[in-house]
Amino acid sequence: MLIILMYMFAVLGVALLLSAAVLQFIRFRPKASGQMEAIHALSAFNLKFPQRFITPDESHLIALDEDGQTMAIGLLHPGKQEPATATTYTFDTILGAEIVENALTLSKVSKTSRITTSAPRIRPSVAATPGFAEAVQAISNAEEISELTLKIYFNNADTPVVSIPFLPRLLPARKTDLLYSAAFLEAQQVHERIRDIVSA
Repeated sequence: MLIILMYMFAVLGVALLLSAAVLQFIRFRPKASGQMEAIHALSAFNLKFPQRFITPDESHLIALDEDGQTMAIGLLHPGKQEPATATTYTFDTILGAEIVENALTLSKVSKTSRITTSAPRIRPSVAATPGFAEAVQAISNAEEISELTLKIYFNNADTPVVSIPFLPRLLPARKTDLLYSAAFLEAQQVHERIRDIVSA
């Protein structure tokens, strides 16, 4: 009986070691091909971009070089043979940015106005109604999101605005979806970095 238990624990130990090795490999595996294409496209410019943001569907890459005061926006083609391309912009040409969800601006920053949009005002008598906040939250969470775009405005005659979709192509999404939350967080991080650049 003791020998059987010994073999059973040995097999269990080997299985745990193998699963740990597989998890380590998955965790530290090479980056996706789309990310590697973008990095190669950016390396053609002989610049270092320590901050990189890749959209969830790996169609775009935004990279920032604080020392060189440069932003690069890469267009990727995941699953296609087309090479990735990237365009660089200097920080002084960035006029602003906004996050757009279902054609509504959620947040906006610009050199001229530095306006951040907020939720519409609601009369206190309506807001005090029992269950109002829960109803508004339920409607908001149930709403289908078909667009989540970061628009970056440049002082550039050739490219005055670049629209970067952050919502994966599996549409529509809801605010309670994990994919939507991750996409919104990524868009918000890029928007905050642009806010820092514009406000400097």
